[in-house]
Parts: sequence; C-alpha cells; structure tokens
Amino acid sequence: MRMSCNGCRVLRKGCSDTCTCTIRPCLQWIKTPEAQANATVFLAKFYGRAGLLNLLAAAPADHLRPVVFRSLLYEACGRIVNPVYGSVSLL
Repeated sequence: MRMSCNGCRVLRKGCSDTCTCTIRPCLQWIKTPEAQANATVFLAKFYGRAGLLNLLAAAPADHLRPVVFRSLLYEACGRIVNPVYGSVSLL
C-alpha cells in the first residue's frame, strides 16, 4: 500500500517510503499534518508545482533540501507582506 507524505498528497504526486521523496524530509520540522499540507500548498501556489519541485531538486545536497524549503517559505511569506522588498522587509 502506498502512503504518500502530506506534501505529495496535496500536490497529487505519488511517493512511498521506499522511493526517495524530495518533499518528505522538508516537512519533518512542521508538527501537524494540516500545517504540512498548508505550507506545501502555499509554496506550490506561489512558485508553481513544477517550480517548487525543481527548486528543491536543485539543492546541492539532499540534507540541504529542508533548509531550501524553509528559505522558500520565508521568502514567499515576505513577498506576500511586501512585494517589493520580500523577506528583507521582515528583518
């Protein structure tokens, strides 16, 4: 039985425990499944589904993908608040 992670489930992309999922390690720091799904949907709407997956896959190493995910989330939140300065305006 295939159990997709919360990120892949909302993106309607299949993953399982046996394959390497690009989104699953990025969501480990978010505690609730609803929050994981909301963060993934927010980034997918902001960057596009394919754009989000490409940005995560472009990380230089697999262990850096959660850092890239957090950075993208922070930048997207900053761009919603202030479209000109983005995350710099939050500092």
